[in-house]
Amino acid sequence: MPRSYADAVDKLNGLQTNFAVLEAVRKSGGSANKDALQEMIDFVERSGYQPKDFDDLNMIHVTGTKGKGSTCALTESILRNYGDKAIKTGLYTSPHLMEVRERIRINGAPISQDLFAKYFFEVWDRLDSSGDKSKPGYFRFLTVLAFHVFKQEKVDVAILEVGVGGAYDSTNIINQPIVCGVAALGIDHVSVLGSTLGAIAWNKGGIFKNGVPAVSSEQPTEGLDVLQSRAKEIGTSLQVIPAFTSQALGTTTIGLAGKHQVANAALATAMCKIWIEKVLGKKIQGSTGDVPQEFVQGLSSARWPGRGQIMVREDKPKITWFFDGAHTTESIRVCAEWFKDASRKDTHGSVKKLLVFNCTGPRDGDALLQPLAAIQSTVHFDQAIFTPAITFASNTYKGDLVNNNAPLDLELKTQKTLAACWINQVGLAQGQGTALETTVLPSIEHSVNWIDDYVKRETTTAAAEGVEHIQVLVTGSLHLVGGVQSVLGCDIA
Repeated sequence: MPRSYADAVDKLNGLQTNFAVLEAVRKSGGSANKDALQEMIDFVERSGYQPKDFDDLNMIHVTGTKGKGSTCALTESILRNYGDKAIKTGLYTSPHLMEVRERIRINGAPISQDLFAKYFFEVWDRLDSSGDKSKPGYFRFLTVLAFHVFKQEKVDVAILEVGVGGAYDSTNIINQPIVCGVAALGIDHVSVLGSTLGAIAWNKGGIFKNGVPAVSSEQPTEGLDVLQSRAKEIGTSLQVIPAFTSQALGTTTIGLAGKHQVANAALATAMCKIWIEKVLGKKIQGSTGDVPQEFVQGLSSARWPGRGQIMVREDKPKITWFFDGAHTTESIRVCAEWFKDASRKDTHGSVKKLLVFNCTGPRDGDALLQPLAAIQSTVHFDQAIFTPAITFASNTYKGDLVNNNAPLDLELKTQKTLAACWINQVGLAQGQGTALETTVLPSIEHSVNWIDDYVKRETTTAAAEGVEHIQVLVTGSLHLVGGVQSVLGCDIA
């Protein structure tokens, strides 16, 4: 059997649940969750481990609706930069931007293609040799693989981001994490988690463990009440962590963009303080709301690609790219405010602005586009481009970006619907009849080529109007952000 990275990715893609199966689960109310943990434990055992074997990874387990990935990145950076003796970190997150190996990081860097392939086929062979040839689905396999990598690499800490929910998530087979954290709650994945904040909080609180410290960002009352109840029911107490104030931060900068990062940074700080005290036996001095001096380097040097990311490429100097993989109404509202501020600071004389948007799954286009329409009177997008997350103009995906979970939409009905939603939302925000330019294109590569042509046209033939620069906001889906960065030829970060 060929054993390259590309071979591993090909086999992994074969484990994706197709769209028809996902739809059946959604319509059943997500009942497939009931057996999920035992099934996951069976796969872990067939790969040669028991859940208790992961206790020595000194795990930090993080859930939430928005900000959980950023919180994990901040947590990892704080611990990696803490103290004189290096802490070897493992970080498992999802989804990835450009290559699937980004999901499993050692000391902040994605594992190499060779290492990914090596460990991938070790797990694959163990499952095959167990007598049962069945394989876990895509995310479950990656979770088993992450545990295997962290054990083999002998990390000092494994930081695990929940995939969806918490109670039934495949990361939730662990017994003894050091601390559990809950980032901001919101409405998402309603077909699986429920349609109210209380139902979603119940699911998220399912990661709590008896006697294991639990911390949460500040939450709406409905969600917090349920989290407190879950903590009591499971046998722990929940500490609520207020966001850092500007006074507490002082001159400390947070390496991740966006005003909301003050909450994620405070949550990450609280978890790291607990981890250091429990694992290293050292107590971090200072008041609860303060930034420990030992954490400043980690907070300021943290990076999380594709979220609040600004890029100017040498090969396209007249474009500033603004990337944010926001995909819920709340996170897109945060993205809109970030872009409004960041684009104003990115001064290049006369500027035109483009929006590139896509959303995956059965999401509400009007609700997602409303926050962007609300800033239209301020930022004025000159064009809005809607494209599926198909990577190439040949109607094919980059191997790592294959997505069988999305329905095939050859007629671009979803994108045309989104374009109509955009016109509708801007009309509601600014008054019907507002002149808008929208473009629907069949792939990300088509979209990047279209932008290249637009830039040439606007910055040369329109020189008399003084158009000097183009700003492009890419948002709505991390799959879209990763696809654009792949077509641009960006490096894996």
